[in-house]
Amino acid sequence: MSVCRPFFTGHIDHEALFPFPSMSPEEAETFGILRDSLARFGQERVDSRRIDAEARLPREVLDGLAELSVFGIIVPAEYDGAGASMTFYAKAFETLATIDGAIVVTVGAHESIGLKGILQFGTDEQKRRFLPALARGEQLAAFALTEPTSGSDAASIRTRATWSEEKGAWILDGTKIWITNGGIAEVFTVFAQTAVERAGENVDRVTAFIVPRSLAGVSSGPEEHKLGIRGSSTTEVHFEGVEVAPDLVLGELGGGFKVAMEVLNSGRLGLAAGCVGGMKHLLAEATSYALERRQFGRPIAEFELIQEKLAGMALEIYGTESIVYLTTGLVDSGAADYSLESAICKVKASEAVWRVVNEALQIAGGMGYMQE
Repeated sequence: MSVCRPFFTGHIDHEALFPFPSMSPEEAETFGILRDSLARFGQERVDSRRIDAEARLPREVLDGLAELSVFGIIVPAEYDGAGASMTFYAKAFETLATIDGAIVVTVGAHESIGLKGILQFGTDEQKRRFLPALARGEQLAAFALTEPTSGSDAASIRTRATWSEEKGAWILDGTKIWITNGGIAEVFTVFAQTAVERAGENVDRVTAFIVPRSLAGVSSGPEEHKLGIRGSSTTEVHFEGVEVAPDLVLGELGGGFKVAMEVLNSGRLGLAAGCVGGMKHLLAEATSYALERRQFGRPIAEFELIQEKLAGMALEIYGTESIVYLTTGLVDSGAADYSLESAICKVKASEAVWRVVNEALQIAGGMGYMQE
C-alpha cells in the first residue's frame, strides 16, 4: 500500500510506516564490502579534477566500475547481475555520489532508468539478449524520452514510429535532447508515437522501443557544455529512418506512457539517494573546514551562526534519508504503488541538496568560490 496516498483523506497507515525497513543482515554485510571497495576505488582511481577539466569519464574509470559490478546491481543473477534490493542499490548510489557527480549520474542513467524498462517490461528473450552485457558494463544504456517540445509532458512527444509492411519493421524518426549517456550508450529505451486502434479508430499512442545504437540511422550529437557534472555524457540522439524489428517493442503497443512512468518512479529514488550521499559528503567537508578555519582566535565552528548552518545541513540530510529509505523499503516489500513517495523523494532531495550546497559554500567563504 502507498504510505502517502491515504494522507489526502486524513489517514496514516501505521503498519506501512513501522517498523522502519532495513536490509537483511546478509545483504548489509555484502553492501559493507562494496562500500569499502568503492571508497578505495574513488581514492585510488578517480581524479575528479581531471574528469571535470576534460568533460568525460576515462575508459579506465568505467572499466573499474564494471569490475566492481556496479552496472548490474539490480539485475537478477540469471542475467549476470547482483539481484540486489532497491535499498541496496540506493545505498550503493549514495556511496557513488560521494566519489564523483559525473560517475553517479552516468550509473543512474544506465541502471535507474536506461535498462529499467527492459527489466520491468521486457520479454524473456529481450532480457536474455540485452541485460547480461548491460549488467557486466560491457554496454551502457540510456533513456530517450525528452524532446525539444516536450519535457515533463511526456505524452506530447513527436518522435514517430510508423509500421512498414514492406520492411516488416517500425520506421523510427525523431530527435531526443539532453540524453544522459547519449554519446556512450549502446542501448536506448526510446519512446515514440505510434498509430494504434482504440474503439475502432486509429489514434496516436506512445510506444516504447529497445533501440541498439548499431541500427542504421541512429546517431548522437556533440556533447553539451553543462555548468556542472561535466564528465557525464549529455547529447542529442537522432533517429533517421531507423528500422526497428517488432520484437524490439518494449511492453504493449501503445503502452509506452505506462512504461515511462513506471521507470521514472524508480529513477527518482536513485536520484534522491544520490542527493543524500552528496549532502553527507558536503557536511563532512564543511565541518572539517569549520574546525580548521580560525577567526578572532578560535575555530569558526565555535560561532553560533556556523553551528546553526551545520545543524541545518544535518537536519536536511536526516529528513531526506528517512523518506528515501522508507520508500525503498516499500519497493522491496512488494508495494504496488509508490509513485507519490518517489516523486516526493525527488522533490525533497533535489531541493535539500541545493540548500546544503549553499550552506557549505557560505561556510567555506571566499574559498568556496575558487575553482582550486
